[in-house]
Amino acid sequence: MQSLKIRKIIPTDNPYLSNIIKSVLKELQCNLKGTAYYDKETDAMYEAYQKDRTAYFVAELNGEIVGGCGIGTLEKNICELQKMYISPKGRGKKIGYSLLKKSIDFATYNNYDSIYLETFPQMKAAIKLYRKNGFFAISKTMGNTCHYACNVWMLKHLKRNLLQIKKDFYNELNNLYPKEEISSFFSLLAEEYLQMNRVSIALNPEKEVDLDTISAFYLSLNKLKRQIPIQYILGKTVFYQNTFKLNENVLIPRPETEELVNWIITDSKNTTTKLEILDIGTGSGCIAISLAKKLQSNVTALDISELALEVVKENAKLNNVSVALMKKDILKNTNFTFKNKLDIIVSNPPYVREMEKNQMQKNVLEYEPHLALFVKNENPLLFYDAIANFAIINLKPNGKLYFEINEFLGKETVSLLMEKGFKNVILKKDIYGKDRIICCKA
Repeated sequence: MQSLKIRKIIPTDNPYLSNIIKSVLKELQCNLKGTAYYDKETDAMYEAYQKDRTAYFVAELNGEIVGGCGIGTLEKNICELQKMYISPKGRGKKIGYSLLKKSIDFATYNNYDSIYLETFPQMKAAIKLYRKNGFFAISKTMGNTCHYACNVWMLKHLKRNLLQIKKDFYNELNNLYPKEEISSFFSLLAEEYLQMNRVSIALNPEKEVDLDTISAFYLSLNKLKRQIPIQYILGKTVFYQNTFKLNENVLIPRPETEELVNWIITDSKNTTTKLEILDIGTGSGCIAISLAKKLQSNVTALDISELALEVVKENAKLNNVSVALMKKDILKNTNFTFKNKLDIIVSNPPYVREMEKNQMQKNVLEYEPHLALFVKNENPLLFYDAIANFAIINLKPNGKLYFEINEFLGKETVSLLMEKGFKNVILKKDIYGKDRIICCKA
């Protein structure tokens, strides 16, 4: 069993720490002028951390020194996280986290407002750790550290009020998002972390935020800077007035999909019997669960992804409805028959052609599941063809088939359905004036 000890530095640690610091910098090819490799204090670490409000913590693994991390004063009430290095023997054991936590606790106890650090892009694991603990990237160096070779600068706030956090959001995100969207991000996060709405925020701009919540805000800020969708950051979204959990295994529901759901509900509102409904490619289950809730029908949610179906299961429980789950690849199961014929089949299948990728925003392209988004350029109606064939077998006479579609392929999708014998094919535009949803009868 391995034994980890985090303690303050003692004089005899100097040669061991110097060796670790220089070895790591050499390993990363960062043994350059303007780095700790050439600092005089690297060979005299104990002596460098005897000033007031400074400390250096050493990690011992089974009695062997494997790393360290320190806090030094930078300017006014800002300190610097200094010389955090871990030898190969100490990596992958959460030693970096333990050292970082000890250093943050020390800085908090000593009444610093913020912690600054500087590092190199090569230190990917360390940067990831800093981000997870509320450090965010800044655009320029602070203080006079003499480490001019470092080109990654980060900051973590230990004390912050709402107004200061909001200003940081605007300053850090203004090159990526419109002002109104940044304001929306901040409000959503304040609602999540502080249970405060826009009015409460406006009335209490100087409300001090506790350290854990500060970290949560700036962790989210880091993710927004990388253009991770706010829905994935929060792990949820609102669709058709209901809350749905989300993760990277399912698409984020869109307003046009709400229009599809609303069309089905409007068409079905006078139905007196329980409908049999199938949602193909259900994703988060937003369509299936919304229909089950509003129409109180027998709804089945089908998807190829087991991970997506796990999300559906959670969302059904969250929304207090019962939805049957089915794992199938519709492209390979067009001849599969349901025991009971279906009144409604609905699908929002993959429909974005690969050639349209360059028109998509980074937050969609890099973070939402491609399996649920894209089809080959040469066969963009692949899923519509398969689902239509499936519907011919499984819909009741005059049963309805609903689709969300690619805005550029409205006429082609209508033609496909008419050629297969579907009646009353209606193509509707969404609120943005784009061909987006279709209904037809068997």
